[in-house]
Amino acid sequence: MREFDGTDLTGSFDWLIPPSKSHMIRWLALGSQSHEETNISFEGVPGADCFSMANCLATMGSKIDFGEGDWLIEGLGDGLYVPDHVLNCGNSGTTASVVSAMSACLEGDTLIDGDSSLRRRTSVGLCEALSQLGCEISSNSIPRTISGRISSKDASLDWSGTSQGLTAMALASPSLPHEITLKMKGSPVSQGYWELTKKICSMSGKDIGIDRDEIRLGPWEVCTPSFIEVSAEESLIPMATLFSRIHGVEIRKNKVDEIVGLKKAIDMLTRGSEILDLTHASDIITPSAAIMAIGTGGRITGCAHARGKESDRISKTVEMLGSFGIKSMESSDGIIVPGGQEPSRPDDPVLTYSDHRMAMTAMIIASKTGGCVEGDDCVSATDPGFTKRIQSICESA
Repeated sequence: MREFDGTDLTGSFDWLIPPSKSHMIRWLALGSQSHEETNISFEGVPGADCFSMANCLATMGSKIDFGEGDWLIEGLGDGLYVPDHVLNCGNSGTTASVVSAMSACLEGDTLIDGDSSLRRRTSVGLCEALSQLGCEISSNSIPRTISGRISSKDASLDWSGTSQGLTAMALASPSLPHEITLKMKGSPVSQGYWELTKKICSMSGKDIGIDRDEIRLGPWEVCTPSFIEVSAEESLIPMATLFSRIHGVEIRKNKVDEIVGLKKAIDMLTRGSEILDLTHASDIITPSAAIMAIGTGGRITGCAHARGKESDRISKTVEMLGSFGIKSMESSDGIIVPGGQEPSRPDDPVLTYSDHRMAMTAMIIASKTGGCVEGDDCVSATDPGFTKRIQSICESA
């Protein structure tokens, strides 16, 4: 539980956004399968999701030196192995998907688990594809046991709810026993994250693409660059924007790694677009709704898949904003938000359902209105320095 008094601010402030977990997780996955050493350099402190991925890979035999400002991965040319212990993915859905696909490329039984929030999520598309490829999958949710190794060559993969399954298969593909073909089903979402996966695979020695709704993946030799510089997490820009606008202050941010689709959505949000399509940027729905409420209002669309995040981010965002007296209404694929609203201090603690983006948004609003926000500890999944940063700024007033 975190309590805020409510503060009026003036001036300008530094807002250090942590390194991109999307980039970090992908480089960790390929660096652990590389024949070379990979040095990942960054500014700030990586989120807990990055550590979850690194620790899972270390349990599978990878050697990672955790330095301050850089992580050094020693490539394992002989490959990863089935661990003796459970792979604990913490709160990271991407980690759970990637290590599931990696485990399916190995002989033996792998148990994958995570925290209570992650246990509420499912990976239906990926698990169904792995089953078609000959693996035994105990559950679409976690804890799940994966009994590999992939033995079949053809499967279908539904990516209408998330692109994580395809990313997981691509990042695991260096360890595949043979070439496989995946038939892609449904209209894709979050394509920018898939484009990022393709880019990082290409930089590591393999060009991967989809042709006529099919993708061929096979074993390949990973040669990651010796030095990688990861910039800030782009999906956290709306948090800084919300803080800036609700307090009427200037925020100085560090350089971000741009992701196609996400950048377009953030640009539309900052311009005050009446319609905000988050088909490829559903992660930013909660702060976006708050920004629209204190601004000119509008309609968020295209993100029905946001209901499958750490929480149902459509209904829970409406509920959380309502705690601050902000009116909004959920639709089948988004949120309708009237503009010109002023948040007020909540009477009761604001529930955030162990959802880090929900908690960060609520804490930013509470820093202006005052109030109590529960679940503030979950923000470390993406931004470990968030609580200290926001308190430091408010205490300087």
